[in-house]
Amino acid sequence: MIALAFYKGRGQLLDRVIRWVTRSSFSHVEILRAVPSLSADGSQARAWSSSGRDGGVREKSITFKPGHWEFVAIPWAGPAAIDRVIAEIGNPYDYAGLLASQALNLRRHRKDQWFCSEICAHALELSAPQELSPGGLYCRVLEMNRAYLAGWSRAGEPPED
Repeated sequence: MIALAFYKGRGQLLDRVIRWVTRSSFSHVEILRAVPSLSADGSQARAWSSSGRDGGVREKSITFKPGHWEFVAIPWAGPAAIDRVIAEIGNPYDYAGLLASQALNLRRHRKDQWFCSEICAHALELSAPQELSPGGLYCRVLEMNRAYLAGWSRAGEPPED
């Protein structure tokens, strides 16, 4: 099942600025094929996102340290979500879009450039992905998960993975 990993660790200065500007506990988000099995020293998993530190859209093996990440399973997303990110690998990080859409509230998208929550929202086929900060994406997917599960509770059991 597709999952999102939201970074809430102390991080660097930029992480703290992003959390302050977006009024959120989260400064970064990754998309994964599944929630990793967590161990005391952290669990390693393949993840996809866009990172300024890594130069843009990329695939990376990350050690997810306990207490630094919050995971949300996305039961309504299929494996094609990862394919949508893979199709964008190599595109640059969208610093201007991040500033314009999050700090200045202009909500602009720059073609073929992505920031983390924008590429993850795009992968999940959410509307206006450039409008979502990591915290905004977190709230949106929790809301969509509740709606998805409420629909299944009325219709019967959800499908098995």
